Amino acid sequence: MKLKKVLALTMAAMLTVTALAGCGNSGTDSPEESQTEQSKESAEPEESEASNAGDEVSAESSGEKTVITVWTKDRHDAEFMQGKIDEYNATNTDNIEVVYEIYSDNYSQAVDMVFQNGDAPDMFVFLDQVFQNYYNTGKFADITPLMDDEFKATFADNMIDGFNVFDGKCYFIPTAATACRLFYNKDIFAKVGIEKAPETLQELVDDAKLITEQLSGEGIYGFAANMKSAQSALSRSLMKQGERELGMKFGYDFKNGRYDFTGYESLVSAWKTLMSPECAFPGCESLDIDPLRTQFADGKIGMYMSFTHAEPGVYANQFPMEQEWGCAQLPVTDGKVVGAEHYQPLNGYLFNAESEHLEEAWKVYCAVFANVDTLKEYYENGFGISTVKKVIESAQPAQYYLDNPDLLVCDTDAVYPLNPGEVNVDAVIIEGQNMYEAMAEMILGDMDIAEGLQDLTDRYNAALDAGIAEGAGTEIKIDNFDPMNP
Repeated sequence: MKLKKVLALTMAAMLTVTALAGCGNSGTDSPEESQTEQSKESAEPEESEASNAGDEVSAESSGEKTVITVWTKDRHDAEFMQGKIDEYNATNTDNIEVVYEIYSDNYSQAVDMVFQNGDAPDMFVFLDQVFQNYYNTGKFADITPLMDDEFKATFADNMIDGFNVFDGKCYFIPTAATACRLFYNKDIFAKVGIEKAPETLQELVDDAKLITEQLSGEGIYGFAANMKSAQSALSRSLMKQGERELGMKFGYDFKNGRYDFTGYESLVSAWKTLMSPECAFPGCESLDIDPLRTQFADGKIGMYMSFTHAEPGVYANQFPMEQEWGCAQLPVTDGKVVGAEHYQPLNGYLFNAESEHLEEAWKVYCAVFANVDTLKEYYENGFGISTVKKVIESAQPAQYYLDNPDLLVCDTDAVYPLNPGEVNVDAVIIEGQNMYEAMAEMILGDMDIAEGLQDLTDRYNAALDAGIAEGAGTEIKIDNFDPMNP
């Protein structure tokens, strides 16, 4: 894929920083230029956490100003992005006021709610399940007609057929990427005599046990996961380990065109120990990711798994950390890697097709979110891993990336195809617990692991067959599928 070729430039992007021009004009007057099953429970979104609570008030009181509302799920870059938005609000000559709102833990549910109510924001950050849930409903605008030639040239490698471009229509532009890795506290490791990050499942379990055994009296434990949401926890950890260990994405075997969760037994068994009192930070079953991060920043957790795009900014800005952290590839059984890890393109923005201010939203997008100078600064400050060729070729990567090369997307990462449930969420409708809920019960409860994984396999394949029979899904089977080069 083009995007993978661009990412290969990242490791070599240690060039002298030079000034870059912003995006070109679009077809409007003068703009400056991240799958899975998701619960659709109807819940009121929490109060937004915009960095500047006065933005909405000032926008309302401005009278004639056009208000463009932008939603994001990301906190790690909130201060940086709010600063860029404040600058735009103060200097733009188009009489536009941007309101920037953060919905983190409840982002998907908030989007569900506003689509049901018919009052969705003008722009909102891309998330796999949000896009998959609504792609076929006409909720998202095709942004291709808004692009000028310069914009298309700048982001040509970021337009990927089957990912963000369908039938010649582009719905968002990913400008960054993330992968999942093991994050560990180097000071804690040194304190108990661990010399390097674990590479195998057994080393991971042994290291977590050792830390908890020796340091729990000081309130320090070996491992943690944000198990308040099984999907949030396991999609950034165990499922990613499964890609490396099994060459399968969310339990789907592309070579055979079937779901098969039975191979996850070793991983789930190890996780059962990792989440036991022998290893785990107490109360993991009720932790969200940010409370977990605060404990890690305070030196109370030895290891956890999460996304590389967020953690450097989190520990520099959101939860400043005095101790030294490190980043390593996800451990697998016996250290044998048979598949690439699926990395996720990020920082795309979807546009509300029903917005009354689509052209103004595009001006905001080009001036703030797709401005090449801003993207370069974003990358250099460690908020995300750029996938824009023009940025990579001229930027000096943040020191985080130089010190921890495993933060970067590398040769062992790749983009997997979409499985049937990702292509159409209505194609694989599961009866009973989904994969995350069932695995959480195996890990934290009494469900038999082997029986539970076989039951998942049977139920997912039954749902797949039903979806195909009903015309909602199609068989996805790739002959000679190579998980190391999907």
